[in-house]
Amino acid sequence: MAKKSIFWSGWLVDNPLTEDPNDFTLKVKAGNMVTTEDIAKALQAEGTEFQLETLVDILNRGDRIIRNKLLAGFSVGTGVFYAYPSVSGVWRDKNETFDDNRHKVGVNFQLSAALREGVKEVGVEVLGVSSAGPEISGVTDTWTGELNGLITPDEVVSVKGSNIQLAGEENEQGIWFVRVDDGTKVEVDMRRLTVNNPSALSFRVPKLAPGDYWLELTTRYSKGQLTKAPRTTRFEKVLNVPAETTEAGS
Repeated sequence: MAKKSIFWSGWLVDNPLTEDPNDFTLKVKAGNMVTTEDIAKALQAEGTEFQLETLVDILNRGDRIIRNKLLAGFSVGTGVFYAYPSVSGVWRDKNETFDDNRHKVGVNFQLSAALREGVKEVGVEVLGVSSAGPEISGVTDTWTGELNGLITPDEVVSVKGSNIQLAGEENEQGIWFVRVDDGTKVEVDMRRLTVNNPSALSFRVPKLAPGDYWLELTTRYSKGQLTKAPRTTRFEKVLNVPAETTEAGS
């Protein structure tokens, strides 16, 4: 067993897949998401002579080349991951053509050797049971069936979690989609909230522009009572609105 030299800390949260009150999963206490600019600043801190703007441009160009190579059908290997083009679904006949409704194009990722070896050095520090604050565990786009990935504007999403029921005064509760790139917030119309339970929400997604979004929720609900002050949670996974789905609900 590899010696643990790095430690991730995290809180135990209710396991949404079982009814056992003593069954938990661990939510890693992750730091803020590292951006391209953060990486460029880290390179500067290591002593590179390039200007920040130049480093950001180089990194963005590298990302673009990786995207284009994957879209062209190439596999890509870096010091962080290996990526492979993939197509899922079943062909029922040798003469059958690709069908968007039954076949899906995607990319599979695998840890690089360096990262895989690094993970062996990671230990976990359990901080205890999480407070009864709101926790989002999953977001499903009911239009496509996608889990924790793509969302469709003007269609319904189903959100699972714990203590996520919207409660409190009007200005003490709400749901927002927050753009990852610039922090712009788009609020969900509460008239479009059709399910509002402690463990489940359903609502219609606003007409969001294409891009990547965080899902944020603010409420005073906690185990059947109202807390003294509103509490906010952010779903840890980024949700994406592709350009081609912006008119799907029209």
